[in-house]
Amino acid sequence: MNIGNATRPWFEGEAPQHPGQSPWVVNCTNGFTNIVWLPNTASSSNVSIVVDTSGSVDPVALAADLLDHVPVPQIKIGTNPAPGLVALPSWFWVEGYDGAPITASESLGGVTVEVQITPAGYRWAFGDGAKLQTTSLGRAYPAVSDIRHTYEQSSFSAGGSFTVTVELTFSARYRVSGGAWQTLDPISRSFTAPYPVQQLQSILTGQ
Repeated sequence: MNIGNATRPWFEGEAPQHPGQSPWVVNCTNGFTNIVWLPNTASSSNVSIVVDTSGSVDPVALAADLLDHVPVPQIKIGTNPAPGLVALPSWFWVEGYDGAPITASESLGGVTVEVQITPAGYRWAFGDGAKLQTTSLGRAYPAVSDIRHTYEQSSFSAGGSFTVTVELTFSARYRVSGGAWQTLDPISRSFTAPYPVQQLQSILTGQ
């Protein structure tokens, strides 16, 4: 049995529940791996641990923890025109992400867990009740975007702007130490942007 200090990003969320302690990896010769919280004064020379294999770490659980920390870019919503105009189609697109798979990995007790997410769809909500489901990121102006919406009223009654939301749904998978890929539950991330919409009025003037 080998033990060693474990400083991994996904343990940070557990730290407040273990004041004065640090996470350690217990890696047994029979293949079981576990995480234990020990006093900060502990070292590999003064720790003796009896492992109950019924509480060993499930690779799926480790992958799920890592999945929570996959670095999804901070996406922005592009718009044209800005502000929008009633009865004129508005174009939208995703900025800051090209739709490529995103991968993260960590090594734990000699085992490497790799997680990969791939966009499966984009769900748009335009703030006035209209929605659109697509597999497209849209296209930045001046290209013609296929993510379009025509507003029928101004955003005055909505507080000055509509809240446009894009929800990205990712399929997810993981593998352990280069093995076969296994499926994880999909995850979603949402991003919003205010979008003011104005209504132009014609004014007749006498000659």
